[in-house]
Amino acid sequence: MSEVLAQLEALRQAGAHHRDPVRFAYLESFATRLAESRRAPSQKHQEKLEQALADYRARADADDNESQGDPATPRYASPLATLLTRLRGDGEAPMELKALAPIRDAQAKQQLAARIQHAITHTPGDAGPLNAHRQVARALAALQHISPQYLEHLVTYLDDLMVLEKIR
Repeated sequence: MSEVLAQLEALRQAGAHHRDPVRFAYLESFATRLAESRRAPSQKHQEKLEQALADYRARADADDNESQGDPATPRYASPLATLLTRLRGDGEAPMELKALAPIRDAQAKQQLAARIQHAITHTPGDAGPLNAHRQVARALAALQHISPQYLEHLVTYLDDLMVLEKIR
């Protein structure tokens, strides 16, 4: 067991613990627990530790061979580092969660309904019966009563037309 601890210390001295710090900490912890155990470690645990150490060394050697030509290439990108890079926007744009689409749709419908209700309720108080604003508000209220889905479609269409008008 002391030879595994010596190998881990040699890897630490060589700076290999920076390549995959979580995996290296796991290896150190596993080796320390086996060494400090009151009972003799089982053959199964020793083999598991030796295999994990061999895998770590193989990955470190492969990373060394890959990055010999280009010193700017990072030797190991941990999953956490990759996630943080994507969240910061340094890499490709993160994908939107599928569960977010229905929430966005419901929020858009709620905002549209609030805009329609605002247009209906906020009419000028002193306007006459032939005032254009009052007539539009009455038409919207009637359309909302008759067919709310069509009213949503109509308002969305009018919003699109207004955006196109601003672009022109």
